[in-house]
Amino acid sequence: MTKAFRTGKGKKAAALPRAAEPGPVYVPRAGGEKTTISLRIREGFPYAQIRRVQTLFRVPDNDFAHLIGISGKTLARIKSSNARLSALSGDRLYRLMKVWELANKVMENPDAALAWLNRAQPGLDGQAPMDLLDTEPGYEQVQTLLNQLEYGVLP
Repeated sequence: MTKAFRTGKGKKAAALPRAAEPGPVYVPRAGGEKTTISLRIREGFPYAQIRRVQTLFRVPDNDFAHLIGISGKTLARIKSSNARLSALSGDRLYRLMKVWELANKVMENPDAALAWLNRAQPGLDGQAPMDLLDTEPGYEQVQTLLNQLEYGVLP
């Protein structure tokens, strides 16, 4: 991605599962049954979960598809056929959920978190965090910077 994602008007952000806590993370399935996040990733997230995260980040379909490692056509197929994400793409979606949760914690509200994610950051060599989230090393850089900000360690 060559430019930062533009933010738009979206729905109010919903709370995400507590992904940063030690130990197994449980995510409710349809019907209230709980399972570990690793099992949910392997089973594949349904479109409703994809859409929920996409709504939080307020990015268009093609840009969001790129973030989770699929094409826009594949995202459209998942949407129309109620298919599920592959484990690899599910892992990327989970990574985005973790970044969203941490950004909200550090910035203390969804709008500030979204603005921070879309703004060039000196601690990321002038790149916007959103432009780095499509790779594991980029995700790690964003997570490290957010942790530094949370604990008052300036980059």
